[in-house]
Amino acid sequence: MMLRPLCVFSLLLALWATPALADTALTMGQEPGFMVTAPTNVNKDLQFQVDFGHVADADFTNGLGGVSITRAGVSADYSIFHLSYELSSFDWSSQDDVARSFGIRKRSVTPWDTLHDITFQARLLNDELNEKWRYWVNGEIDSSFEECVPGAVGVGFDGGVAYDFWDGWMLGITARTVAVSALSSDLFGDVELGLAVAVSQKTLREALKAVGILDDPKPGSEKVGLSFALSTSDKTYRLSADNPVYSNGYLGLVRSKVGLYVDYAPNDRLSFSLGPEIHYARKYKLYNKTGSYKSSHDLDNAMGGYLRMVWRF
Repeated sequence: MMLRPLCVFSLLLALWATPALADTALTMGQEPGFMVTAPTNVNKDLQFQVDFGHVADADFTNGLGGVSITRAGVSADYSIFHLSYELSSFDWSSQDDVARSFGIRKRSVTPWDTLHDITFQARLLNDELNEKWRYWVNGEIDSSFEECVPGAVGVGFDGGVAYDFWDGWMLGITARTVAVSALSSDLFGDVELGLAVAVSQKTLREALKAVGILDDPKPGSEKVGLSFALSTSDKTYRLSADNPVYSNGYLGLVRSKVGLYVDYAPNDRLSFSLGPEIHYARKYKLYNKTGSYKSSHDLDNAMGGYLRMVWRF
């Protein structure tokens, strides 16, 4: 099932037209998976981000086939606005078994091949209580679909708090809730929770020196940081009209992950994050076109990896 480029381009153009005219002084930015230190950034520059992720092949717990997932995303931040697009590609193994598990009559047909996310956010609150506490709240509208917009349209909020618990070591807690169109007693929308610990390059160096691991910093070590992230989410997608499982139905992706990332900033305009991830507690929940729950399919745990690149102009 192929994405219709005109649909996506039209929505992106419409969403970008307004924030491009803004002239306030906050940027959003993101740590891997969710925000930690970004709410205090003050910058009028335009920022672009690309990220890639892969989850290795894992079997369904019923023993009928498996799947691996590759994700690629691009986003732009300007002022208080954030616009992003993500493509998820699914590579099914033992397709005959998968088709049997999902109730597909044609054994060579897969449940879905690609899923798409478009998200637009605007910062509503962003402040500091003191030098230790920071908080933020965003308004959000998103579209998640298999084939074409509008798909599952959601409107809601996300936000969080960050606390400097030890001389530059930041602890961030985030939450997100979005109500999706075509609500029913079974299908509400999206929910996400996150926890992260991030440490700056300078603070990490000082901590390593304090415990005797690092004596004399090597050239370039001041450009390296570290972050740890744990998150869990339940994301809803609208299936296409010709989906072989449920025509115009809904798919709920339940997933959790924990990751450790090395952050590298060679200069003020460019930064990278790279690290391994463990994906666990994963489930695919299926709903018909009215949003009534029909079935679920559990997946085994799997290893993965994540790469992010950020450019500031």
